[in-house]
Amino acid sequence: MMNGCLLVQSYAARQSAPVPGVTVTVRGEGHAPVTVTTDTTGTAPVITLPAPDKALSLDEANTQQPYSVWEVTAEKEGYQTVTLQGVQVFACQRALILLEMLPAQRLGAPQSKPETFDIPAHSLYRPEGPSSVAPAENCPAPLVLATPIVPTTITVHLGKPKESARNVTVSFRHYIANVASSEVYPTWPGVTKPAAAFFKQRIFLFHVVY
Repeated sequence: MMNGCLLVQSYAARQSAPVPGVTVTVRGEGHAPVTVTTDTTGTAPVITLPAPDKALSLDEANTQQPYSVWEVTAEKEGYQTVTLQGVQVFACQRALILLEMLPAQRLGAPQSKPETFDIPAHSLYRPEGPSSVAPAENCPAPLVLATPIVPTTITVHLGKPKESARNVTVSFRHYIANVASSEVYPTWPGVTKPAAAFFKQRIFLFHVVY
């Protein structure tokens, strides 16, 4: 067993200003809860958490979960309570949560329920072993542009392609960060840029080497 780190930074709408005084509680199965508070910059103290050995995420044949899973709750009077379930912490990595805090309902309005975001298991983690599904036949050849075109923003559909769900426009940088984390583990050699592990409306979770 090794250690990883978790850092939470809280912001007001669209990261316009830091939100100090946010109480952040981290819970994990078999571990006592850890509570920290964000400072004037909206940053909470770094929390050191146990994580499986780094070697597990570097072994292609591994079937054990290569990261530990945690529940993170952010609370502050006057703001909506937010809970993230399934936060992934890798050994020798720092997971950075960029959390947007929304004001609570005005006086007299119905009390809003705490928001809960479920982070799915990493797409590379397969307890049954490497996928044995054969690639589809007659796949069209990929189209490669002569000159790369990098957009400023991209619209994300928060659901399956045919599902009725909200569309959210985000920066292309944040979109790439979230997609990359679903394809690689942050422990892999050569992965030097931050890779976000989760995106849903207004929660970002990054992993960086420390």
